[in-house]
Amino acid sequence: MKRNLLIIFSRCPVPGKVKTRLIPLLGPDGAARLQRDMAAWLIKRLEPLLPDVNVRVYTDACGSCGIQSIFSPDLQVRIQVPGDIGRKMSAAFSEAFDEGFERVVLIGSDCPFITPDNIRHSFLKLEACDCVLGPAYDGGYYLIGLKRLCPDIFKDISWGGDTVLEQSLMKAHAHGMSTALLERLHDIDRPQDVELWKNLLRQSEPGISVIIPALNEGEKIVKTLRRLESGRNIEVIVVDGGSIDKTVELARLNGAEVISSASGRADQMNTGASFAAGEYLLFLHADTILPQGFDNDMRYTLADPRIIAGAFRPGFDSKGLSMRIIEYGAFLRSRYLSLPYGDQGLFIRKEDFREAQGFPELPIMEDAVFVTGLKKKGKVVTLDKKAVTSARRFEKLGAFRTWLINQCVIVVFLSGAKPGLIAELYRRHAGPAEWLGLLFRILFLKGFRIEAN
Repeated sequence: MKRNLLIIFSRCPVPGKVKTRLIPLLGPDGAARLQRDMAAWLIKRLEPLLPDVNVRVYTDACGSCGIQSIFSPDLQVRIQVPGDIGRKMSAAFSEAFDEGFERVVLIGSDCPFITPDNIRHSFLKLEACDCVLGPAYDGGYYLIGLKRLCPDIFKDISWGGDTVLEQSLMKAHAHGMSTALLERLHDIDRPQDVELWKNLLRQSEPGISVIIPALNEGEKIVKTLRRLESGRNIEVIVVDGGSIDKTVELARLNGAEVISSASGRADQMNTGASFAAGEYLLFLHADTILPQGFDNDMRYTLADPRIIAGAFRPGFDSKGLSMRIIEYGAFLRSRYLSLPYGDQGLFIRKEDFREAQGFPELPIMEDAVFVTGLKKKGKVVTLDKKAVTSARRFEKLGAFRTWLINQCVIVVFLSGAKPGLIAELYRRHAGPAEWLGLLFRILFLKGFRIEAN
């Protein structure tokens, strides 16, 4: 089988340049996200072939767009030649036969329904015929395999039309090539095809890595971890920032992998993400209980290429009227401003998290800054199910005072105060007078700079 070569064609996922027929539905970033995710899906799905078949990726760019990150380091990546798709494929086949491969199969990354068995069958059919084609429902083909080079079967084809397969078969027969067909599969090229991809992705249950930054959370973390046991295909990573209580021991007893990091929520979450194996990341506070079925909700949401991230509806474990009012206000902020906070269980694809370069290294408001950046690349949604967080801070300081401090944090942060100073005031529960004083100093200095200029 090692004289067999599988070639995968995949375009660099640059917004506005890929999946252009889907841009009206998904937007430029969503279409590029779909291109990237289908390529990654296909590479992973075909991994069982690697011991027996040579695999090579051809792409239209390399390096600058980060496409290499979705491929296994064992795969060769080459650049496609200029020209239409026919010229690109002909050149790739020519290189393969020049290098001594006996049977060559080429597929695109637009058909996520291809399986290792499809590829194996195509090589077997090439033992008895010259050309094998995998028909697509749109009139094209998702696979072409050759036993000998015939450049003419790639010339004068109406690429992108609904007669590509028909024309290709006529060309092959005209040049004396025997042919065979595989089963018909769907490409994901048209708006009506997107639902097929979403359903396939949801059914496959992509892995979820739950990342919990923790510091002295022994009292609360057990309930959080036990709720996670109901999820399927998940790993739980607790990133400890130097706890001196039983946080580490209890986390391990309840099935979590525990790693250490410098204290600071942003650093802890970024560290956890670097160890994560799942395709999806869920950042969760140690005192937040997720709703039942959280894993299905995540997978259903992130199957939509238009959505870059999501979170659950905010909730608190206190039944007082004041907390219900605060909870509803937080929901309005999250839903209508698309600005969920970290205590809502923020989830995102791992590749999107990598492209966003993780949480900013801030001592406070790292979640708000991170989400604000994500909104430029796709939708950030808030689900209807509640993630219930401990109201201990509200109960300790008083609901209204805690709410007022939180609003002060937002105002002075947006006014340009240094995050370190905000974090210091927040940690020692500074009163309204100190926050107002800080705000007036910021506004005074800004006015002084404007006057000086």
